[in-house]
Order: sequence, then structure tokens, then C-alpha cells
Amino acid sequence: MFAIALAMGHSLAFSTTPLYLSALIYLAIIGSVVGFNTYLALVGRIGAAKAAYCTVLFPLVALSLSTLFEGYVWTWQSALGVLLVLAGNLRVFGIPEPLKRWRRTTPTQAE
Repeated sequence: MFAIALAMGHSLAFSTTPLYLSALIYLAIIGSVVGFNTYLALVGRIGAAKAAYCTVLFPLVALSLSTLFEGYVWTWQSALGVLLVLAGNLRVFGIPEPLKRWRRTTPTQAE
């Protein structure tokens, strides 16, 4: 990226404003150190295959935060994407136990 930026004639500027530096430190510590260690703990708990599939949920978190703080406007494509991600998670991980219990206790039409 450094070589491409130089080849395109971009100047390399580093902001020393408190807002930029605090954001940089936050991303370095929380986004990298804490996030990586949390992911490793998840790998140890549920295995690498399932933990890798959990990364599919990251865009859902990003869309939710963007909706709350940045005014993201949902489209039918983004809603469809969310539904597909959730359906894929149900397929990989199965139906959660509380949902299974609720389904067993719900009366059917035959009753």
C-alpha cells in the first residue's frame, strides 16, 4: 500500500490531533489486541471451523452500529443479506436450545 500510495502521488500525512491519536490507540488496543484474544478464546471453546463461520456475523454488527450512529438507510438487499446470514448460522449451529424448548411448549393446532 505504501508503494502504491507513493506511485499515485499521494503525500504521507500523519495527524497529531487528540481525536485521531485516541482513535488510533483505541483501534490498536481494543480492535487488535482484545479482539484477537477474544477470537482465540472462541476458537478454543467451539473449534476453528465454527469460529471462522462466526466472522460472518461481523457485518451484522457493523450494520447495526452504522444504523444507530451514522443513519444508515436499509435497503431490501441489505435486509435479504441479513436474513441469509442468520439462516446460514442456524444451518451451521442448529436451532438454539431456548427456541427448541419454546417450540416444544407451544400448543399445536391439533390440541
